[in-house]
Amino acid sequence: MRFLYPNMFWGLLALLIPIIIHLFNFRRHKLVYFSNTAVLRSIQQENAKTRKLKYLVTLLLRCLFIAALVLAFAFPYRPEKQLNVNTAESLVGVYIDNSMSMKGQSQRTTMIEDARQSARDLVHKLSPSNRYLLMTNSFEVQNEYPMNQEEMLDQLDRMNPDGAPVAMGEVIDRFGMLSRQHGFASSTLFVYSDFQSNTFDLSAAKADTTMQVVVVPMVPEFNTNLYIDTVWLASPIVQAGLTNDLMVRVVNQGDKEVKGLPVNFTMNGATVASTTVDIEKNGMSDVEMQFVVESNGDQCCSVALTDHPIIFDDTYNFVLNVKPSLSVVELGQQGTHCALLFDDDEQFRYTLMEPSRFDLSALAQAQLLIVNESAVMNETLQQTLLDAVSEGASLVVFPSIDDPKNDRYLYDKLGLTLMEVDTNTTNVENIAQQHAFFSDVILALPQHPDLPKVKQHVRMRPNGLATPLLTLQNGDPLLMMESVGKGQAFVMATTLTSQWSDLADNALFVPMMVKMAFMGGKLDKLAYTIGQDKMLVLGGMSLEGDHHFLLANAERNYEMMPASEVRNGKVYLYLNDNLPAAGFYDLLVNDTVNRVTAWNESRVESKMDFAERDAIEPVFKKAGFDVAAVLDTSDFATADLVEAMAHQGSQWKLFALIALLALLGEIAVLRFWK
Repeated sequence: MRFLYPNMFWGLLALLIPIIIHLFNFRRHKLVYFSNTAVLRSIQQENAKTRKLKYLVTLLLRCLFIAALVLAFAFPYRPEKQLNVNTAESLVGVYIDNSMSMKGQSQRTTMIEDARQSARDLVHKLSPSNRYLLMTNSFEVQNEYPMNQEEMLDQLDRMNPDGAPVAMGEVIDRFGMLSRQHGFASSTLFVYSDFQSNTFDLSAAKADTTMQVVVVPMVPEFNTNLYIDTVWLASPIVQAGLTNDLMVRVVNQGDKEVKGLPVNFTMNGATVASTTVDIEKNGMSDVEMQFVVESNGDQCCSVALTDHPIIFDDTYNFVLNVKPSLSVVELGQQGTHCALLFDDDEQFRYTLMEPSRFDLSALAQAQLLIVNESAVMNETLQQTLLDAVSEGASLVVFPSIDDPKNDRYLYDKLGLTLMEVDTNTTNVENIAQQHAFFSDVILALPQHPDLPKVKQHVRMRPNGLATPLLTLQNGDPLLMMESVGKGQAFVMATTLTSQWSDLADNALFVPMMVKMAFMGGKLDKLAYTIGQDKMLVLGGMSLEGDHHFLLANAERNYEMMPASEVRNGKVYLYLNDNLPAAGFYDLLVNDTVNRVTAWNESRVESKMDFAERDAIEPVFKKAGFDVAAVLDTSDFATADLVEAMAHQGSQWKLFALIALLALLGEIAVLRFWK
């Protein structure tokens, strides 16, 4: 045991006071007049012994009270925790969690500013000969080298307050690696964080016996938050002049119900829709907002609400890429009725492509892919079509006239088994009107509808999750639909030739094919998340010759050149750093704007769930780290490290309790000992 204020031991001289008083009382005599003392002689002898014992117990209790009180003011503490600081062999690290949740309100300013000031106080109080290293979620290279005291203070002032959420184990591992890389035998890391549950993860951290950890929890003033979690479109069809519905998910991270919260939808800076929403406590609500896009091209959109003091997640940015026309590619030796349908319509760009000379980039950009009855495809092309569907395109497959089993690879992947060709003439008997595919195509059927007549068809047995949309009188499916990744595949059991059916001349043909094309709208990704989306996969680019890519904000005061790769008709961009802030960034190809991308802060930290102070140290210890102390930011402002550590192992309360018990014991002896 050690004492923080040993000078208080001079107070033990006060023990002389009760001793002197008791010695003086022992020499005092009290006269009692009595007519006959012979009777009292034996009683007086017994009372004298009892009185001396009572005085001795009282003396000991008073001395114990004074001694315990002096020891409590001397501030005793356990000395087993010693920091590896102020030595040339040890590195001092400061980790400040600069994620968005640290911008929450503290008792004074914000948690991140409190952490910055506390770190400055710490560096000021340590020896100038120490070497320091500043860690943040941004992993800034200029901070990750041993700095002297002056450099460390300067970097704390320059620290970027906007960082993406990072698992704490990743930061601690990086600090340990840098410490060993620079040749330090030991290290001490001061961790300033709000220890949000979503990022307080040490499961992947490697235990390091040479590292000490000093935990400094930052406590938010408010634990409530309203935020926009995500947005999505009710329909993938986004074209100028067409009505669409935007779905917005709003979350209430609070213990009070919210009513009438305004939510605003803006497009290119102008308000296009607004509504209000009621949300239960600790609940969420999906809001529907209707809009119409007036022009083609990239539309910069935002959905916003008002909430304080946490505002980083109050706005959700996204981009609607409105294409002037949809691309339709038909694979076959010659065109079919599909050419008559799409070629003269300005809403579509129709291309007939021979399977032996297919264009990979054209297939990747198409919204609707048609495999007609004259197509002969190898397995590579069939897999390419499946890849395009998985990215959001629509695929329509008509059976081959020569041999339907030529495309067996494609059918197998779609979970369909081909059987014989049925040459019996039959009619379509059932239409899945309740299915979403037909819900807005057929409003009502007449009493005796003119349905397609089929002279021959390929019998197919579904082995997967294919849904029959048209069914023949004999129960065989004529048209089946199956989801493949983000897109839809449609398989027809008959062809468009008159020898097989009159489907091409039926009233169902046009709305069905147009609906298939619209379902393959292949929307670009609406938005990206800072810190999570490190790779961008972009289609719809025709690149020739040399090219370089650049991400830049509208003001052009920030630019990033990502690494790039062109593969299978798509462009892969790899971001080597996080973007500085949420917003809209232009993607430039050879200094020409190709498209606009929208970026948002991660919603990982929007949930107001923090680790309890008493639960932090056990998590570190379970991961194999030595926790030297759990301190408060005020400890660095009002005391040196030795004093702060002493407060962690202090035992003054024990001695104060002993002093109190001694005082109560003295009172009991004087009052009840007769």
